[in-house]
Amino acid sequence: MTAVRTPNLLDVAGMGLAERVARFGRPLMKPGPGLDPEVLHREVLETPTELELAGADRLDPVDLEIFLHKLDSMIDDGRDVCKYLSMAEMLQAGDLGVGVFTAKGDLAGMSTGVLLHALLHYGPVKYVLKHYVDDPTVGLADGDIFFFNDPDAGGVHTYDHFLMMPVFWESELLAWVACGGHQGETGSRSPGGWSPEIGSRYEEGLHITPLRVGRNFEFQTDHLEFLLNSVRTPRQNSLDMKARLAVCVRLRQQLLRETERRGADFVAAGLRQSIKISAGLARRRIASLNDGVYRSVVFLDTIGIDDGLIRLPVEIHKRGEELVIDLAGASPEPGIGPFHLRWHLARAASAAALFPTVFRGLRWSIGLFDPVKLTAPPSIVNAPSRDSGTGSGSHTGRVVVQGLLLAAMRMLHDSPHRAGVVAPFAENLLLIGFGGTGQYGNPIAGGPANGNATGQGARFDLDGEHSAGFFWAMVVDCPGPEEQERKFPWVYLFRNRFDRDVCGLGRHRGGVGLTDCFVIHGTEGLRFNSVGTGSRFTKNYGLFGGYSGASQPRIVVRGSDAKALMAAGAADLPMSVRELADRRRISGRYEFGHPNIEGESCSDGDVFVLARGSGGGYGDVLERDPAAVLDDIAAGVTSTELAVRLYGVVLTEGRDRVDEAATAARRAEIRAERLRLGRPYDEFVADWSQRRPPPEALRHYGDYPIPTQLIDDRDCPDPREQG
Repeated sequence: MTAVRTPNLLDVAGMGLAERVARFGRPLMKPGPGLDPEVLHREVLETPTELELAGADRLDPVDLEIFLHKLDSMIDDGRDVCKYLSMAEMLQAGDLGVGVFTAKGDLAGMSTGVLLHALLHYGPVKYVLKHYVDDPTVGLADGDIFFFNDPDAGGVHTYDHFLMMPVFWESELLAWVACGGHQGETGSRSPGGWSPEIGSRYEEGLHITPLRVGRNFEFQTDHLEFLLNSVRTPRQNSLDMKARLAVCVRLRQQLLRETERRGADFVAAGLRQSIKISAGLARRRIASLNDGVYRSVVFLDTIGIDDGLIRLPVEIHKRGEELVIDLAGASPEPGIGPFHLRWHLARAASAAALFPTVFRGLRWSIGLFDPVKLTAPPSIVNAPSRDSGTGSGSHTGRVVVQGLLLAAMRMLHDSPHRAGVVAPFAENLLLIGFGGTGQYGNPIAGGPANGNATGQGARFDLDGEHSAGFFWAMVVDCPGPEEQERKFPWVYLFRNRFDRDVCGLGRHRGGVGLTDCFVIHGTEGLRFNSVGTGSRFTKNYGLFGGYSGASQPRIVVRGSDAKALMAAGAADLPMSVRELADRRRISGRYEFGHPNIEGESCSDGDVFVLARGSGGGYGDVLERDPAAVLDDIAAGVTSTELAVRLYGVVLTEGRDRVDEAATAARRAEIRAERLRLGRPYDEFVADWSQRRPPPEALRHYGDYPIPTQLIDDRDCPDPREQG
C-alpha cells in the first residue's frame, strides 16, 4: 500500500546522493501506449531462467571461452551483413549496432559500431515480454519480427530504426537477436530528419513503439507498406528493413547451430555468464581506482531552435566497487527544440566515455553497467515531458559524455590503468540533410556520413590520430569522395586535406578531423537543413592543460563560380577551409552561420563546407618536443606563427630545423609572462564570480550560476518511502 503524502517542494541541491539516486536514478517520463519506463531501469541481470540454471554447471572455462569467441564472431558477421546489404548512407558507414540478448532481454554480446544502439535494445525486448507475451492479440512465437524507433521506448532518436527477433529452441525461448542503426528518413518535417526548429516530438516523424511487423520470418505486407508510405524514400527504407531482417535471421541460424552442438542449456547459461563476467571485471577495475568525487562542468551553446547557454555538470562518485554518475545541477528542460535527453539514453551514452577508457580491454555487454548508477533530476538531461522533442538529444548526450570523460580521466590518471587516459574525441559535429531530387531523378533525403572521420583526442603518451572515427563509434567507415559523388548531387572541390591550426595543442596534440567542401551539381535545386553544436564555442576539450580543438561555423557560398573554375582547370583553387575563407578565390556570397538552420534552398553551383572537428590536446604546450612541432609544420597542421606564439618553438632561417637556443629563450619568456599574469586563487574567484554572461545567453540556462531544481515530491517520490 502506498503511503499518503502531503505535497512538498524539495530542493535537489539539499538532498544527499543516496536520495538523488533513489528519486532520479530512473526515467521520469510517464508510461504511455507502448511505453513503460519501468523496463528501462531494471537491474542489469534479470533472475535466471530454468534453462540458464540447468546449464550453469556445464560451463567448462575452455568451452565457454570458445563459445564467447564464436558469439563475438557471429555478431561481427551480422554487422558486416548489415553494412553490405543496406542502402542508407549511415548504415553503409557502420552507424549501427548488432546484439544478442538473453531470453529475458539482457545484452550478452554487442558489435562495434555505435555503442548506444545495442545497449538500448533491452527496453523494447523487455516491454514485449512484460506486456505482449500473454496478450491474446499479440503473443510471441518463433519467427516473429518486431520493429521500433521511438526514443521513449528505449531508442536514441526517431532516425534510428531497429528490428528484433526472438530465438526459440523447440518450444522454449532461448535468446533474442537485434539489429538497428541510423536510417535518417522518418517522415519528419525536414527531409532526413535533424529538424532544429521543432516545437515538439510530433514533428519528428514516425514514433513506433515495439510493433510486430512480421511472422514466420517474413514481413507482413500491410505493416511494411504502412511504414514505407510514411517516409520520403520508400525504396531505401524497404531495402534497409530487409537488410536488418537478414542480419536477425543469420544470427538466429548461427545461434541455433551452436545450440545443436552444445545444447540449449549451455548456450542459455553461456549468454548469462557473458554478462556476469563483464560485471565482475568491471567491479574489479573500479575497485583498483582511488575513491573520491571527480567533477566537470561543460556547456551547450544551443538548443537547436535558439542560441542559449546550457549547463551540463557531471560528478563521478567512486566508492569501492561502484560508480555513481550524478547529473544534478543541469539546466532545466527548455520545452522547445530537439535537444532534450532521456535518462536511459544518458546512461547508454556514458558507454562512449567509460568503455574505451575506464573499462578498456573488458568484454562489452550490459554487465559493464552493473556497478554503474546514473542519477539525473528533472532537467534537459532527464526531460520528463512527454511532448518534448528528442531528435537531437544525442547531441546533448555527446556533450554530457565530454564532461563525463573529463571527470573520468582525472579518476583514471593516478591509477594502474593510466593507459586509458585520453582527451575527448571531436564533438563539434555539423550534420546537413538534403531533400529533393537527385542527379538521377530519384528522391533523396539525408546527407553524407563523413562525420565518421573526426579527430581523436590526444592520449597521455601519444598524439591523437587524424580523421580517426566518430564520437559514438570507434570502428566506422568514411565513404570515399567518388562513392559519395555517385550517391549525391554534388562534386568535391576539396577533401582529405588537413586544415591548419584547428587541432587541440599540448604536450601531445589532438588529431585533425576531415573537412569536406563540395559543389551542388546535377540538380536544379535542393532543400536543406543542418543541426549541430560548437559554433559559439568548442566542445572538443583539452585535458590537463591541453588546448581544445577549434570551434566551427556552418559555411555556405551562394551563387559561386566554382564549377566554371573547375571546368577551366584553374590551378589555384582553394584546397582547405582557410584558403577558401581567407583568399576568396571563388566568387559568391559567403555565409558564416549558426549550425542550426531549416528550410533553406540551395542551387546548382552553391558550395558547402563540412568541417568535422579536431580533438583536444593533452598537457602543457611548452612540454611538446620541438621536433614534433616541426613535423606538424611539415604536415601542414601547424603554422610557423602558431609554433612561435604558443609552442614557443623557433625555426632557423631556412625553416627546416629548430633553433634550440632561440626556442629555449622563447619558452622561458612565455613562462615568465604566465607568472606575471598569474593571480592568487581567492583573488581570481572573487573577480570571476562577479562576471555574468549577457541576459540573452541565459534565457534557457535557469538560475545563474547553478540552476535551482525544485521538485514536487508527488512527481518524483522516493521509492524507499513507499510500501
